[in-house]
Amino acid sequence: MKKSLIIIMIISGTALMLPVIHSSYADVSPVEGVILINEDQNKTVFYQPDTITIRAGGEILIANNATSDHSVTSGSGPDDPMAGKFFDTNKIKPKGFTEYVAENLKPGNYSFYSTTDPQIKGLMVVIPSK
Repeated sequence: MKKSLIIIMIISGTALMLPVIHSSYADVSPVEGVILINEDQNKTVFYQPDTITIRAGGEILIANNATSDHSVTSGSGPDDPMAGKFFDTNKIKPKGFTEYVAENLKPGNYSFYSTTDPQIKGLMVVIPSK
């Protein structure tokens, strides 16, 4: 029998309930980080934090608090030949979320940007797993 674990995150005063399905609670891998896609009063969108450190194989939750679709896509921008080669969340709708497990990443630094607004940039630092 599968058990369900509900993770509750408070984002911009709104509670998001994130269901995670696993065969047992002992199998639940810890979330190593959260990236929020936020928007200030001038409608400037930014990642918070813009640099995140996780272990290889670690899980990140990504929530979009902005008023338009955004992504977290590897690369420095759409002209980067490696754009989207390591990871791409695809577009996340406003008030939506997704999760990414860095199973395919080796230790190192990985730039990322939003495909809908390439000026929004961040950095993922991957360190060796335990």
